[in-house]
Amino acid sequence: MSNVMSNGEIEFSDGKTERITGQLLNQEWEVQAQHALYHELGTFYNPLQKFPGAYFDANGYILFQTEEEYTHNPALQIGKRVNIPSGIGSIPGYIQASTRIVDDEDTQEAETFESGSIYPYDMPKEVDIREDPHSVFEWLRKLKRELLIIDPEFQRKLVWKPKQKSLFIESVLLNIPLPPLYVNQSVSGQYIIVDGLQRTSTLQEFVNNEFALSELRVLKDLNNCTFNKLNAEYQTKIEDRKLLIYVIKPSVPLQMVYDIFHRINTGGTQLTRQEIRNCFYIGPATRLLKELAEHETFRKAIDNGIASTRMKDREAVLRFLAFRILDYKNDYNNDMDAFLGAAMERMNKMTDGELNHLREEFEEAMSLTYDFFGFKNFRLPTDTTRGRINIAILESVACFFAEKSKSFLQSNKEKIQRNFDALLSNPDYVDAVRISTGDTRRVIRRFNLTQKILGTV
Repeated sequence: MSNVMSNGEIEFSDGKTERITGQLLNQEWEVQAQHALYHELGTFYNPLQKFPGAYFDANGYILFQTEEEYTHNPALQIGKRVNIPSGIGSIPGYIQASTRIVDDEDTQEAETFESGSIYPYDMPKEVDIREDPHSVFEWLRKLKRELLIIDPEFQRKLVWKPKQKSLFIESVLLNIPLPPLYVNQSVSGQYIIVDGLQRTSTLQEFVNNEFALSELRVLKDLNNCTFNKLNAEYQTKIEDRKLLIYVIKPSVPLQMVYDIFHRINTGGTQLTRQEIRNCFYIGPATRLLKELAEHETFRKAIDNGIASTRMKDREAVLRFLAFRILDYKNDYNNDMDAFLGAAMERMNKMTDGELNHLREEFEEAMSLTYDFFGFKNFRLPTDTTRGRINIAILESVACFFAEKSKSFLQSNKEKIQRNFDALLSNPDYVDAVRISTGDTRRVIRRFNLTQKILGTV
């Protein structure tokens, strides 16, 4: 996590600071723009030359996918310089990326339960993690047989540069101690990489002759060599090199898997809970979440206020679906992770007809809420802005629209619009969507208040 400071610098989680530039924020916030420019207030920029292009301010960004989209935006006064009098934060589609959305992970510390533990149920006294050394040859054979998941959909793009890959291969050849790899074993026997994606992918790519070594510091004679150009001794040394693998067994609860990952992965890319969940429940559920999160109706309903990186958009979709297919009054037990996992498990067992019903219900709820509330949809307003997307508002309000008939909603449109403003002014509702949103009492309170206040016609 990083923090954009008022002195023109960005502070990273390790305490280091760096001068803010558009390119730096483009990388930090994973916007993937081809041209990225920064202005603290978001009011003056040079023209964008490549697309997708993005303008950044201290809190977020606006992304233009095409040159046409950019040049035809009425908020931009484009000349030798680009003037945006009200700032990029006033433009529809602006994303507050420093804190993109509000949900439990953004608004609460780790919760302590009655047992004094951070876990909502009794955990084993010892975690079932076992050593299982593999040679590189054995490890890559598992990958080839699809017993090892190296690049599931939830993984972020690989980020090691050629020099990093080469130095890792050199470390293998020099027999330098390597850090262990951690994998989670699924019930079906597959190995899901928790920590070691870059190392595994580098080994696979090199053995498959997909890159040549470069910038080696010790074995300089091997620069420009692919695997098939190495002599037999070096090839055997790589294939026979032992990797220390720690296997997290299926008996370890998912809640603890999250914690284990964050304990061991201090220097690499930390997966979000939805990224891990997306791998555990691969099947119809993951395909449906991907489809709905990318659907134009959903992107319009949230005005692109939830970025697709790190699967936060899919988690928002899942939250709505979970509260539609599970009885939260009886099934929800102070644990949003377990609730969402149960929902994905249920969806994987649904028929095509049941999944189609969910799809249609979601799309109609998104379309109607946008028609009713426009750019205010699912947002908690501040004194000066329309506010950020709030998942707790999304799930409670969208579920209200899904439960009511279209004729009821349309015939009472103006009253419901007024009621929405009243709902967002209700202190009990605001508390239930801002603080500890996974708490059972707040879950029930926000759904009850939504039904009561929006439904008063």
